[in-house]
Amino acid sequence: MVDRELTPEERTQRRVYVATVALVALGLGCSAALLVDYLRPVPLFCADTGGCAELRRSAYAQMFGLPLPVIGVAGYAFLALLTVIRGDAARFLQLIAVVFAALAAAYLLFIQFSVSTFCAYCMTVDFGTIVLLSVVLMRVRTEADSGSWRASAWVAGVFALSASIPLLANVLIRPRVPDLIAEEMKKTPRGQVTIVDFVDFECPYCRQTAADFAPTLVKYRGKFRFVRKEMPLTMHKHALAAAHAEWCAESMGRGDAMADELMAAPVDDLTDDGCAAIAATLGLDEPTFRTCVSDPKTQQRIDADGADFKAVHGHGLPLIWINDQLIDGAQGPDRLREAMDKAFAEVGG
Repeated sequence: MVDRELTPEERTQRRVYVATVALVALGLGCSAALLVDYLRPVPLFCADTGGCAELRRSAYAQMFGLPLPVIGVAGYAFLALLTVIRGDAARFLQLIAVVFAALAAAYLLFIQFSVSTFCAYCMTVDFGTIVLLSVVLMRVRTEADSGSWRASAWVAGVFALSASIPLLANVLIRPRVPDLIAEEMKKTPRGQVTIVDFVDFECPYCRQTAADFAPTLVKYRGKFRFVRKEMPLTMHKHALAAAHAEWCAESMGRGDAMADELMAAPVDDLTDDGCAAIAATLGLDEPTFRTCVSDPKTQQRIDADGADFKAVHGHGLPLIWINDQLIDGAQGPDRLREAMDKAFAEVGG
């Protein structure tokens, strides 16, 4: 049996449909790649510096309280479903959805150009969505048949592949930790876990995380190396004094005890005098402590910790690395415990 030759109208329909499939697959795949990068401690697809990193950490990285890639994946998954279903109703519903998506894409492109900060994957999705609008308009005007189930199955496979490749890469490729964290891990004895904690003693989320983390640290006492780095935020008026106090107590051999006391003390007590009073309760020599607090070298050490915060691309607190796992923000005791359990299982501790 010889297949009949396609009419010019049918060829146009096929080209338009193939273009629709290609653009939806591209948008779905790029959105999935962006989602992977938002979830990993260090991005896999985008650069961890430059425009990609800046946009990831900006106020524009979320919409309706959700990371933009979550919305992108959900939106393109819906467009993919309408492409597979075909039929008049699906085409018109897809057109309506793409109109809203293209408006959102134009807005996001405007933001990138207005701040002169660009992400290659974001721009691919946004420009692709605008081009998709014109293609879907052509599809509504030219496509008349509903298509075969066999063709729809192939198209569904293409979409599944475009989304699964980035997600599979996320599973198979181990996250790369920043160089600073890797160096700290090298200093840790074999069989122990490295914890690097960037802290502000006035930050309410840091204080809550410290309380959440305490039971797990007691459980694994003596089996980890804890590296505390000061990151006093300018919005907290007592944070710098507390940072000075902790660093000086650490230099005098009571850093952990001082950190515990600073986290538990009322925020209004984290003044120079208040911190000195805490130091006295820990048995630290007051003149030596006060001299250390006022020493410019102490501020230099805190400034160095701030530079380390930038080096690991920190953008908020609390920020804790447990080996190669990043705890970004207050995530509760269960997440901290799971991260520690996983880290110890990997080191054989």
